[in-house]
Amino acid sequence: MQKLEKKIEIESSPEKIYNIIKDGVITPKWNPTVSAITFEDENTLLETDFGAMKIVNAKYDKNKSTTWFMEKSNMNSMGYVLIPKKKATVVTLWTEFNDKELFKIFKKSSDLLLVGLKRYIEFLEKGGNSDHYNKWEFLPPT
Repeated sequence: MQKLEKKIEIESSPEKIYNIIKDGVITPKWNPTVSAITFEDENTLLETDFGAMKIVNAKYDKNKSTTWFMEKSNMNSMGYVLIPKKKATVVTLWTEFNDKELFKIFKKSSDLLLVGLKRYIEFLEKGGNSDHYNKWEFLPPT
């Protein structure tokens, strides 16, 4: 099994970051790799740049970490770990998958996801209204 980890430091509290990550409804608003999300029974269905994902189970450690387990996806699981610092939080995004040929695309997608999360939180921290946030305006040029 392949495992990928990426980190970013975000000037915000673990609580705020955790609440944004855990709120699936707003994920397509800030995550450039997710185009849509729907809920079916107890499962979450995501449309992403690298195919559909079905989250069938989740584990949460409030303000510290999240883990999602997938079926019918290129990923087996993914999650976040939040480590508080003085005025910031180090966010680690990790994913586990079987196909090593997907490493490059998951690496790029992880970078986009973390930058999207950071830019969304920075926008909110500066008093921005989430209804006016456009994830495409805040991404760095590729």
